[in-house]
Amino acid sequence: MKEFIKLSLFLCLFLCSRGEIQGQMPVSVKVYIDSALHIMQSKSLFGKNLNWHQIRDSAYVKAKDAKTYSEAFPAIVYGFQQLKDYHGMAMNETSSYRYPPPINFDEVLGEAIKKEFLKGPRIVTEYLANDIGYLRIPSMNITNQEDIDQRAKMLRDSLCSLLEKRPKSLIIDLRMNTGGNSAPMITGIEPLLTDTILGYGVDRDGKFLAPSKIRKGVAIDENGNKLANIQESCSNKVHIPMAVLIGKSTISSGEILAVYLKQQPNVKVFGESTPGFCSATEGFLFMKNQGYLLLSVNKIADGKKYVYEELSVKPDVYVKSNDDYDKLLDDPTISAAIKWLKK
Repeated sequence: MKEFIKLSLFLCLFLCSRGEIQGQMPVSVKVYIDSALHIMQSKSLFGKNLNWHQIRDSAYVKAKDAKTYSEAFPAIVYGFQQLKDYHGMAMNETSSYRYPPPINFDEVLGEAIKKEFLKGPRIVTEYLANDIGYLRIPSMNITNQEDIDQRAKMLRDSLCSLLEKRPKSLIIDLRMNTGGNSAPMITGIEPLLTDTILGYGVDRDGKFLAPSKIRKGVAIDENGNKLANIQESCSNKVHIPMAVLIGKSTISSGEILAVYLKQQPNVKVFGESTPGFCSATEGFLFMKNQGYLLLSVNKIADGKKYVYEELSVKPDVYVKSNDDYDKLLDDPTISAAIKWLKK
């Protein structure tokens, strides 16, 4: 009987204190927190098996004195931290938060690639010895349709200029591709992609979603709508050996592009494993656009339905990074690629 009374007293104190915490919080602030946590729980790739009752209670405690959305933002950050989603972010009108990535880019990137990054994202082409074409595909952080179309055209024109020289093989350098919009990247190099189905998104339950496709020279969405507009040029499919270069700064859409290229015939991937952003993200606005969450929502699979469970792309041939963008032939990753392409 005494034990029952003690247990009842403990539960009463716990529930009362929990009610007191929520009672001090304005209803709008509680809804703000609940909305964010609900999105994380229901949409995040990493939210399925977490203890959301405990997370919610802890978030309320962190926001017990909050009277505004800004004051409650640390509670949302706390919930976001439980996802360990370093590809996503949480934002309000004045602040933003990203979970720390698995590597320190400042430490792992060499001075040569840091120096090259300072020049900005550039499409670079070279015609190397032994009839090898070189194409660097940069990040493309654009959302405006006109910019997407323009960048797709620039990349396609660059590829076509190389192919006009009739190379016997190609090097596709993705080591400086930190992501962005994949539509102009895919459309730009469409002549190199022999498969209509490039890959799939895979949700947190393991379900394969609508495939990523190309049609009539451009990337299309799940409804068949063009994601980029481009006049077809050098549109005949190219069937020559290709070496794809990846590294520690091949991120997000850069990793996904590597997945799509890796499955093509006569392709080998050289370099270092990518850092693990090979996932699809989706943005969610809530509370009348006063809160925003960018969440990883799907894993990526190639056209043969091989799922990249670790969210990272591994090279076929490991080469420790020691990039040299001033003298490409002195770059060890390029040298390893050339050695294979010459065989």
